[in-house]
Amino acid sequence: MAMNEAQLKDQLKERLACVYVLYGAESYLVEQYMRLIVKQAVGDPDDAFNLHRFDGQTLTLEQLEEATEALPLMAERTCVTVRDMDPAAHGERLVEILQQMPDTCVLVLWQMTVQPDKKKDWKLVFDAVDAIGGCMVAFERKTPGDVAKMLVSGAKRRGCVLAAEDARRLTEQAGNDLNLLLRELDKLVALADGGTITREMIEALGTKNLEARVFDLSKAILQRRGKQAYELLHQLFVQRAEPINVLAVLSNAYADLYRAKVAIEGGAEPQSLAADFTMYKGKEFRLRNAGYDAARMSTQALRDSLDILAQADNTLKTERYDQRVLLEQTVSRLIERAARGE
Repeated sequence: MAMNEAQLKDQLKERLACVYVLYGAESYLVEQYMRLIVKQAVGDPDDAFNLHRFDGQTLTLEQLEEATEALPLMAERTCVTVRDMDPAAHGERLVEILQQMPDTCVLVLWQMTVQPDKKKDWKLVFDAVDAIGGCMVAFERKTPGDVAKMLVSGAKRRGCVLAAEDARRLTEQAGNDLNLLLRELDKLVALADGGTITREMIEALGTKNLEARVFDLSKAILQRRGKQAYELLHQLFVQRAEPINVLAVLSNAYADLYRAKVAIEGGAEPQSLAADFTMYKGKEFRLRNAGYDAARMSTQALRDSLDILAQADNTLKTERYDQRVLLEQTVSRLIERAARGE
């Protein structure tokens, strides 16, 4: 049965299924629920007799069959976990093993890097799991709002206070990968030492993803702060950011500005564009921020800036050119266009 996280929580309160397939973009939750299922199945995660762990990239079907058919020792059941199974490497024999799963075993296929594509091989696995009452759970990325709530609760459990608006700022700055965010939270909790995690702490010490760092660069360009813009660009070079990725994110930032500008001129709120552009789902803050910054430039200036970025992208992809010099020249041209106003 295909289900979401909430349905899985309810299901685990009632009983354990014979097979679970856990996958999706939110790898942190994939691993957390794998651990939860193991705990419910055998209790002790170090149970050497009843818990069998495998790497799906090296696992043989003989090993899988032997493990799933092994009888529990002084326990109700055994548990077998397989990380990153690739059905294409095993053929229909894997499906036969799934169809013959004994009642005394719980099998967990948890996919961290090898994601189901629902083509022939995975379709056969999903159909087999569904037929025996197993569960397939896709963990999609949580919205920034949901992630912020988790961070607020996580800070409270760790003895600190984190305001909701500051939690959202942390997600804007570091991204919405839960593994990274929880590491950031642990760092900030240690700094706060039982007190309040402030916006200043987040701004000063929180890790910034590429999107956030390039956003700072775009603001410096718009505000015609050339020295700061070049310092930020130098930091990106030092941190070994790929020039083509920097240019792509910078282009996206200007596209946000242009869309927000057009929306405002049309009498609409920039955030309303999220209904028409799926890339903004869960990232409406990009449009909100763009709406504030778009007031600094005219529509024509933004169009010209997008042309500058498009020319740089074409040069980067089609000509042999010093990529660092090209980015520096592009930033210079963008600052010059911002300075001319209309």
